[in-house]
Amino acid sequence: MNKFSNLFWGFLLFSAVVNGQNQHRPDTIGVSNSYDLDEVIVTGSRVAISRDVMPVPVSIVSRNTLEQSGETNLLPALSRQVPSLFVTTRGMAGYGVSGGAAGGISLRGFSGGAGRVLILIDGHPQYATIFGHPVADAYIASDAQRVEVSRGAASVLYGSNAMGGTINIITRKALADGNRLNVRLMGGSYGTQRYSLTDSYLNGKFSGVVSGNYERTDGHRVNSAYDSWSGYAKLGYDLSNEWKVTGNINIAKANGQNPGTVTQPMLDGTTDVLRGMSGLSIENNYGKTSGAVNFYYNWGNHKINDGHFEGQNPQEYLFHSTDYMGGVNIFQSVGLFKGNTITGGFDLKLYGGNAYKNPETEKFADHIKLHEVAGYLFSHQELGRFLLNAGLRLENHKLYGNEWVPQAGISYKAAPETHLKLSVSKGFRTPNMRELYMYAPANEELLPERSISYDFTVSQRLLENRLSMEMSLYYMEGDNIVQVVQVDGRPQNQNVGEFANKGIEFSMNYRILDNLNVNSNYSYLHMDTPITGAPRNKFYGGVTYSPGRFTLGAGVQAIGHLYLSTGENAQTTNFTLVDARVDYRALEWMKIFVKGDNLLAQKYETMLGFPMPRATFMGGISLDL
Repeated sequence: MNKFSNLFWGFLLFSAVVNGQNQHRPDTIGVSNSYDLDEVIVTGSRVAISRDVMPVPVSIVSRNTLEQSGETNLLPALSRQVPSLFVTTRGMAGYGVSGGAAGGISLRGFSGGAGRVLILIDGHPQYATIFGHPVADAYIASDAQRVEVSRGAASVLYGSNAMGGTINIITRKALADGNRLNVRLMGGSYGTQRYSLTDSYLNGKFSGVVSGNYERTDGHRVNSAYDSWSGYAKLGYDLSNEWKVTGNINIAKANGQNPGTVTQPMLDGTTDVLRGMSGLSIENNYGKTSGAVNFYYNWGNHKINDGHFEGQNPQEYLFHSTDYMGGVNIFQSVGLFKGNTITGGFDLKLYGGNAYKNPETEKFADHIKLHEVAGYLFSHQELGRFLLNAGLRLENHKLYGNEWVPQAGISYKAAPETHLKLSVSKGFRTPNMRELYMYAPANEELLPERSISYDFTVSQRLLENRLSMEMSLYYMEGDNIVQVVQVDGRPQNQNVGEFANKGIEFSMNYRILDNLNVNSNYSYLHMDTPITGAPRNKFYGGVTYSPGRFTLGAGVQAIGHLYLSTGENAQTTNFTLVDARVDYRALEWMKIFVKGDNLLAQKYETMLGFPMPRATFMGGISLDL
């Protein structure tokens, strides 16, 4: 890490020298709503705060970036734009669930598949509660207004599963008066088709957004077809100047095939996944105090054919699982005096489900019901150039009793556009139903996993804010990790694992001209205990140029030392991918575009035995009506 430390301190020195020339600029700092919308975050504190002063590192992926990706699913765009975040894939579209599934999320070496990275929608937890992991096919790009990725433990606000961080999908809302309809049609390689429709409406106190998506592909391998549809609706009404109510619902259905590895192709490996989410929010804002009461309910229904290999008999029964998660979170923030904000909150989460093959003889989980109750306090305090924050959560689990979760951080405004930030936070994860009750390794005596995250971050703005940079050093350690070990000759889940992950993250955005922008990010990860799907080195660089009616974009992603397997015979891989896109605004209301991925036709895979397609192309039209 010495070479990265030298680079880091060189960056600090450069920041200090440059800012010595800018001392005349206003010295403003704080928890306020006066910052530009793109730089205000809510994920790390529940209330709006400038990302520059938030001690915990948070990445923002904007609506425009999601649209430019041309993806139906959210995860591919996030994987390019967020340092330390990587998502495994196996084809043109679709991730699946069960054995051979893609969509494995890794953040700082924490696996989302193991439930150590928490997906949120508008601050509400989203995962299949039976197995404790996200369902990648359920996260749709057109539903998101923006995405905030908190890198580092975030359990003080969000409880279990936020050991490595959170991915908070903030849903779409109407931003302009009147009715606005967008229709997008796309087609390309391997019979891939993508269609989307989004309609937004804003009139006085009422607002609404409705969208629908359909995607299908034949796949680049035999038995790798995929299709999905999704629907989303969000309605809002301002009850008064201080109160508003918002309700939203989305449903996503995905049907996919698992082709198996190239050395052992699979037959009849199909998945039928249905996920639903709904929420109701009542918000208040009186200036000095603001808050919300949020209700949510999520559910899933999965039908899986585990498939068979040539020469084997087909599965006699499908695997079925259903799960649900419902709850309420209440929080209220108040400014007691100048520069102070205190937030108090209460969370209640109820969840459960069942799983079976033969409903008479093969019940793996039978209507399991669990609950968690938590309360927390979170405080921000300005002291001159310093911003201090501290939080404490007390969580009570039906099985494990109380868990105390602290967090503390400090941000220092070293110069008008330079911030130094330090944070320490605890994360934890309660064992999921599969680990406790299902299959041979089940163990009802498991204890929660725990982690501690240490972050040091410096952020810098230059050239009248046209250039922004951020660099973070982190160290994360944990214990009580659940692993399968042999006990009396049989496998059993046990709390025996430990880990220590450390690394460096860098991101940069430079608006060279009003129509020319470059951005990049890089991350280095060192894991004492490697996991698959977590690269040691990850880089992405992109450029966008908009001359007249054209918008030209290109990007390169380089992945180094990605673990495809671990253990004595661990396998790693390296690859570089190049993509490009051309948009042409033919009319004020019509845009034509074409995009290409893996333009160098690289041979690569992110999952062992699942080669990705070579160069692929998509083209389409976008209509604003």
